Amino acid sequence: MGPDWLVEEDTPTYVYALFGGVVGMVVVTAHNLFVGAESYYSLSGAFVGSGVAGFLAANGSGHFKRAGMGAGVLGTVPAFAWSSDFLRGWVVTSASEGGPVFAVVLLCFFVLAIGTIALLIGAFGGFVGGWLAGKLDPELND
Repeated sequence: MGPDWLVEEDTPTYVYALFGGVVGMVVVTAHNLFVGAESYYSLSGAFVGSGVAGFLAANGSGHFKRAGMGAGVLGTVPAFAWSSDFLRGWVVTSASEGGPVFAVVLLCFFVLAIGTIALLIGAFGGFVGGWLAGKLDPELND
């Protein structure tokens, strides 16, 4: 059994999202370990993973934006892991200065902001992957 099952029409979209998300996590982690993430944390690997998911989904289930958004969210998981020390210190400082309610509100805002960025990266990457699949195989546009 070859990898043909990955691009069949009855393969669910979440399979593409999981595959693209894992690709995104690997690329993000490898890039930031190689370059060094002291000053910034690049999420370009999440775009690559969501593009892969969009490409596969366009050839399979057809829901390339949905697969890209799922892969984008999964691809940003290393960003949460990388910023865990920062978040812990930030929440403790906010709780001591502004109270625990203020700290929880700031934490929720931060999680929503990262999640929104992840969805936008994923939607754009999934769209680019689907577009590329359509250019390489014009029968998909019919």
